[in-house]
Amino acid sequence: MKLLFVNLPFSGHIFPTLGLVKELTKRNVEVTYLITLEWEERVRAAGAEFSSYENHKKLSVQMRNAYDAALKIADQFDLIIYEQYFFLGKHLAEKCNKPVVRIFTPLAANDKLMDMYLNAGGMFRIFRSDFICRKWTRKVANGIPLKTDSWLKEITHNPPELNLVYTIKEYQPYANEFPDEHYKFLGPSIYQRNQEPVISIENIKKPLIYISLGTVLNISEKFYKKCFSAFKNENVSVVMSVGNKVDLDNLGDIPDNFLVYPFVPQLDVLKKADVFITHGGFNSISEALYFGVPMVVIPAITDQPVNASRIVELNLGKRLNRKHITVALLNGTTISVLHDDKIRQNILDMQKKMRTAGGNKYGADLIINYAAKDAMGKWPV
Repeated sequence: MKLLFVNLPFSGHIFPTLGLVKELTKRNVEVTYLITLEWEERVRAAGAEFSSYENHKKLSVQMRNAYDAALKIADQFDLIIYEQYFFLGKHLAEKCNKPVVRIFTPLAANDKLMDMYLNAGGMFRIFRSDFICRKWTRKVANGIPLKTDSWLKEITHNPPELNLVYTIKEYQPYANEFPDEHYKFLGPSIYQRNQEPVISIENIKKPLIYISLGTVLNISEKFYKKCFSAFKNENVSVVMSVGNKVDLDNLGDIPDNFLVYPFVPQLDVLKKADVFITHGGFNSISEALYFGVPMVVIPAITDQPVNASRIVELNLGKRLNRKHITVALLNGTTISVLHDDKIRQNILDMQKKMRTAGGNKYGADLIINYAAKDAMGKWPV
C-alpha cells in the first residue's frame, strides 16, 4: 500500500503526523510525505519517503505549490492523506479518483470554532472579512472547482468520509456536531522529536513547575523576570524554556531553584512536572493532558484562547490574561492549581481517557482499513 501525505509547513501541524507516519511505516505501508525542503530530515527519520514543493512567504502561493506538486505524483498512490488547512486536499483526491483521509492536528473545526479562531487574532485574522476570504480562496483555487466559495467553508462544510482528530471526544467542543461515523477521535499524538536538547532533570526537586509559552510569539524578558520573582522564594523547582529570541544574559541573576534554557525536551519535562504554565497551543495542551499535568494557560492568538477556555470549563487548570499578569497573580494562581485536589483528580481522569483512546496505532488501523474498504463502499471501524 502506498500513501501520499500532503501538509503545509507549520510545525504544530506536522509534528503530530510524524508519529502516524512512523506507525504506518512500521506496518510496511509506503508513505511519501509532501512538504517543504526544511522538513526532509524529520520526515525521513519518521520512516517516510520525502517529496517537496517550493516554500513561499505568501500562504496563497505556498498552498498552490503544494497542490500542483501533489497533482503531479498523486496517481502513484492508493490513498491521499491531508491536514485540514490544506483545504484543496479533498478536491485533489477526487480529481485523481483516490480515497482520501483528513487529519485534524488541532480540534475538529466547525463554523463556531473557526469564528473563535479568527476573532482571536493571529495570521488568519484578516479572514474575518467574508470579501477578503472569498477573494483569497479564488486566488488560491484559480480554476479549481471547489464545492464552496471560501476556504473556511471547504474545511467546515465539505468534509471527506473519514476524518481523524488528535484529541478525545470529551475534550472536543461541540462534539455532538461531529458524527461518529465520519470523525474518529484518536487522542494525542505523542511523538518523541529528534534533535531535541538534553537537559539533566533526573534528580530535580519536586514539586516542579514547567514554564513554556511556545516559540512563535515574542515573549518579553519582563515576563520571565516576573516568573523569577513569583517563584524564587517558593519551595519548588522551575524549568523554564524561553526560546531563541531571548538572550539569557539579559535575564540577570537566575534564582537557584530555576533551570532556564532556550529549548527543552518537552515530553521529558512533562513526565516530571506538577504544573505547566503554557501559552495553550494545542500540542502542548494535549501533551500535558497525556502526562496528567494541571495547567495555567496564558493564551494569545488563534486556537489558544479556545483551548484555555476549555481547560477552565473542564476544571483542568486556570487561565490568566497575559496583558494583566502581576507577580502576585502569577504566584497565587499557579500555587493554587498545584494544591487543588479537584483539578488534580480531573486531570487524572482525563489522562486515563487520553491514554486509552488509541493514538497513532488506532489512526493507522483506520487508514489501512479504509484503504481496503470493499466494493460496496463500506469500511470496518
